[in-house]
Amino acid sequence: MGVDEKEREQAILDVTAELLLHYGYNKLTMSDVADAVGLNRRLVYLLFPSKDALLEALVLREMNTYLEIWSRYLDSDPLGGTVASVYRSLLAVLKPLPLMTAIYTRDEQTFGKYLSRPGNIFAYWPPDPGPTRVFLQAMQEVGVVRQDINTRAMAFILDALSSSILAALSSHTDSSRPDQPSFDELVETMAELCDRLLTLPDGANVEAGKALMRRRAAEMQAQFIAALNSRRMNAESV
Repeated sequence: MGVDEKEREQAILDVTAELLLHYGYNKLTMSDVADAVGLNRRLVYLLFPSKDALLEALVLREMNTYLEIWSRYLDSDPLGGTVASVYRSLLAVLKPLPLMTAIYTRDEQTFGKYLSRPGNIFAYWPPDPGPTRVFLQAMQEVGVVRQDINTRAMAFILDALSSSILAALSSHTDSSRPDQPSFDELVETMAELCDRLLTLPDGANVEAGKALMRRRAAEMQAQFIAALNSRRMNAESV
């Protein structure tokens, strides 16, 4: 793919992100995308053979962008290896990324009928809640989380809190209520809760925690890309 084609692909993805957030998957058409980017529809189809292929390429790009920003956030935080900082960064990085928030929450107004498609991309991203317990146990093993924590119960609580905070960040949520805390307040309160409940009394092994998170992020990204490529190959062989 030449430089011009790469630029064209990114322009198409940029426009698709805007249209998807504004109109949603159900109303979005390839003609809309072509018109918005100023291209013949056939040129769009040369790069993305279907609306689903376009959507999946967009989700993959958004995920890579999210992980790249999160990684820099993690590295710049002196306490980036603690559970409190991990949750603070994972949630805070979503704030300027409305499409990634919609991806995490599987937002029906954004993704519509695509969510019910067999084998859709959301079967691979975001991960199911179950790995939270595995994450906490791994953090225990490297000296970041206290040993006396009930990881099953704590994973359930953290998943429930994360879902509520992400819902508050959704563009479809009414945030005008005066009694409703801001997204930043929710994130900081959750981070403080994690710090008080999970951090070892004499401090956490921050570098071990950072190394663990980098490794888990890389593994998750690789698994997602491999699953997506496999799905594309199967689709092309049909």
